[in-house]
Amino acid sequence: MHLDDSQHELILWSMLHEPGDALAHKIFELRGVMALEDYRVGRARTLWIELLELYAPEYVAKLPDLIERISLRLPHLDVAAAVERGIRWGARPVFDFQIPKTFQRFHDLGSHAPYLLWVAGDEGCLEQEFAGVVGTRSPSERGLRNANRVVSQIRMSVVSGGAKGIDAAAHRAALDLKQTTVAFMAGGLDRAYPMENWELFHEMVRSSGALVSELAPGASPSRFRFLQRNRLIAAISEYLVVVEAGFRSGSKNTANHARSMGRDVFAVAGNWGDAGLQGCNAMIREGIASPWDFGEQVEPTLDQKRVLDAMREGCQEPAAIAREAGLGISQVIRELRILRLAGEIS
Repeated sequence: MHLDDSQHELILWSMLHEPGDALAHKIFELRGVMALEDYRVGRARTLWIELLELYAPEYVAKLPDLIERISLRLPHLDVAAAVERGIRWGARPVFDFQIPKTFQRFHDLGSHAPYLLWVAGDEGCLEQEFAGVVGTRSPSERGLRNANRVVSQIRMSVVSGGAKGIDAAAHRAALDLKQTTVAFMAGGLDRAYPMENWELFHEMVRSSGALVSELAPGASPSRFRFLQRNRLIAAISEYLVVVEAGFRSGSKNTANHARSMGRDVFAVAGNWGDAGLQGCNAMIREGIASPWDFGEQVEPTLDQKRVLDAMREGCQEPAAIAREAGLGISQVIRELRILRLAGEIS
């Protein structure tokens, strides 16, 4: 594939930095692809400091680290080899002028926006409106059913992260309903993760969907890059639905990104004692998400009702609640924690 000089330099610049690097983005905003020439001729250190002092003084102290990172990577990068590797895997670089609506959404990321995307499949599908559907990699059977129900209800194109669990269930449900679905990867598209979903990925591409990454072929899907990938899912989504998530979940990271950009965020609520839904319930309680309405009323468990009844009788300490409710103290402590997460008690 033919690249002009500016496209070649843009790809090279993007390969020099980790996703979301705000300082690198600021330098590019100020100098464009000429930033690489600044570095090559040795004027980066002086010119960039002058520009940062004028336009972004908060970054000046971080500049030596950026220059060091460039010096470590630049000698080992080969844009032509990356493009050739991408083509062998059915992927190609796609620039903002080719999918302007998509990059308009990425503008909401500010200095954390991507420079370009690598796409396997139909890049034109990215111009559609998407709902993000995400959740745990270790779902319950109920969570898998709910992923199907959510996708069925939204009836629009679906974007997720391609992971096993809720992500894969959302992609599969979209395919079954003949809806476009797109997965954002945390590494190069030649290293799409996880391997067990490769057949699903192929089906998505064959069905006018796409696999997408901001990272060039060859880049590994590291833990940090998964977290950074989440901001792209949030940015391209009209709204986001968290189907099932534990109290500590990467889905909350995606939800926070979506919320910060003004996207609507929803979460499937459930019984307060269900560990698999504590993250969703907590997001609703904290105001990050609104409940996704299946038209069902979520009821507390029997033990939680006994604890609440004891508290209405005036019991406050766990021992007193346990005595009144006929429960063990450790059981009461557990139910109290769940009730607090659900916002039922303070």
